[in-house]
Amino acid sequence: MGKRIDIGVKALIFKEGKFLVMHNKGVEENLWELPGGRMEFGETAEETLKREMIEETGLVVKPIKLLDTWNLIREDYQITGIIYLCEFEEGEVRLSDEHDGFQWIDTDEKSLQMMYEVFRVKMMKWNWDDIKSSCNKI
Repeated sequence: MGKRIDIGVKALIFKEGKFLVMHNKGVEENLWELPGGRMEFGETAEETLKREMIEETGLVVKPIKLLDTWNLIREDYQITGIIYLCEFEEGEVRLSDEHDGFQWIDTDEKSLQMMYEVFRVKMMKWNWDDIKSSCNKI
């Protein structure tokens, strides 16, 4: 059987200056990720993000701006991903069967240490002031 390649789409959503992160069920480490999921055949990245956000968090969001891309390469699979800055439209965070926790965290270096490395490495290089400024224009 061949090696698998998936496309993932993640959301960066702010609330009162903090952004939403999720904890995967069954993961013992205190590592967190952005909400989102994998693309299904026939979907656009934006459609994937909207669907996954409702499924995983109960939130309705609007993708505003493509922020970054990421790659996770393991022995038998690869995920190439897209991160969008999103506008929160409606809903209250509720956990899916995939997650056992969520929180809103700061953008400081200490908070970013909680993120999976694949995201943390990218996020440490972001200009958070510019990103937050984009949110204020939404």
